[in-house]
Amino acid sequence: MTGHATQTQERDLVREQTVDAADFRRHVSRFATGVAVISCEDQDGGFHGATVNSFVSLSLEPATVMVSLRPGRAHEIVRTTGRYGASILLEDQHGASNHFARARDGSVAPEFLKRAAVPTLKDCLAWFECEVFEEVPVHDHMLFLARVTACGSGEGVPLLFYASQYHSRPSPVDLTAKERD
Repeated sequence: MTGHATQTQERDLVREQTVDAADFRRHVSRFATGVAVISCEDQDGGFHGATVNSFVSLSLEPATVMVSLRPGRAHEIVRTTGRYGASILLEDQHGASNHFARARDGSVAPEFLKRAAVPTLKDCLAWFECEVFEEVPVHDHMLFLARVTACGSGEGVPLLFYASQYHSRPSPVDLTAKERD
């Protein structure tokens, strides 16, 4: 059997072995993550952002990161330009997270800053400028693997996402009440 046939069979098996989406979401929410805004610049110089908790470090040498994005404006711009910024949010930046996660509710957009080549949030715990070297489609998302070309950080406490809620410092959450609903 060829490697290609084996990969295809493995993908089919993964699709067959899925669990209920609502159950998966409820259980995976017990994994605390940081919150980041992925930013990019369009052809006209406009800055755009998308809130994610799927930004991860993959390698130290060379400095490599990954983000998972659904189709949308940021996804389209990152695919076109091959670059993105990532800003790790501070505990008091719920507003910035919500601004880029939901339909605009009239809130004021956070301020961007171009430190080297890619926009990131002016105020954030840490920032990364990234150049995409590989795109990997996974179901309804695209993984953008990228080399970090510039980065920096400040002081503060990170904004965390746990049990589908924001936290500064995670505390136990009773999810059994949600499971009974």
